[in-house]
Amino acid sequence: MSRELVLVAGASSDIGVALIRRVLTTTDARVVAHHHAGADRLEALRSLDAADSLHLVAADFSSAESVDGMARDVLDRFGVPTQVVYLPGLKLRYERFAKFDLEHFDRDLAVQVRSAIVLLKPLLPKMAKLPRAKVVFVLSSVTRGVPPKFMSMYGIVKHAQLGLMRSLASEYASTALTVNAVSPSMVDTRFLDEIPGVAKEMSAASAPRGRLATPDEVVGAIEFLLSEKSDFVTGVELPVSGGLGF
Repeated sequence: MSRELVLVAGASSDIGVALIRRVLTTTDARVVAHHHAGADRLEALRSLDAADSLHLVAADFSSAESVDGMARDVLDRFGVPTQVVYLPGLKLRYERFAKFDLEHFDRDLAVQVRSAIVLLKPLLPKMAKLPRAKVVFVLSSVTRGVPPKFMSMYGIVKHAQLGLMRSLASEYASTALTVNAVSPSMVDTRFLDEIPGVAKEMSAASAPRGRLATPDEVVGAIEFLLSEKSDFVTGVELPVSGGLGF
């Protein structure tokens, strides 16, 4: 039986690094790790396993042409992924709607939604022919219940990504390909670097457990959706929020 091939888009993020560390230390899968400017964080993971288990690929996910080239390069060099995890996104901004930044919004929409379409378009028809294949999006708890204030740009993008996930799950439901998502509450990562500290403190204080989620807690949910235990689960948005907004 051939080894699993896991493609992680946005792999240099804190959640991406935590996921790859888990994959390399607990499985014999090969990992194709996409990055744009964080190759050094991924290179540091090479010490965890044999050199042939981790492969780095670069692409600018604000450019459809760059993403399409990466997708075809992955197919040519490594074959069809058995698992895809989609993580890319611009750092979170915390602003009133009156200051809605259309340029930032368009770029984030391109990174989180348009590039997901460009990446998956050549991959999914091939993945659907495999005995088992998985796609997992990392969304956000902003898509559940009443959305938080001052995050309209992010909320719109994540709802669009949720719509894409559900549409793909529906289209491929008759195959062995599952398409799901995890929706964490605020996670303590570099993704929050551009929001005020008080916003993070308020989010932690309002959470049932009184703290932010950790990358490893999100990874645990991703692992379930990538495993054979979720073979009959598709189109699901799994909350990872410690009881917030369920």
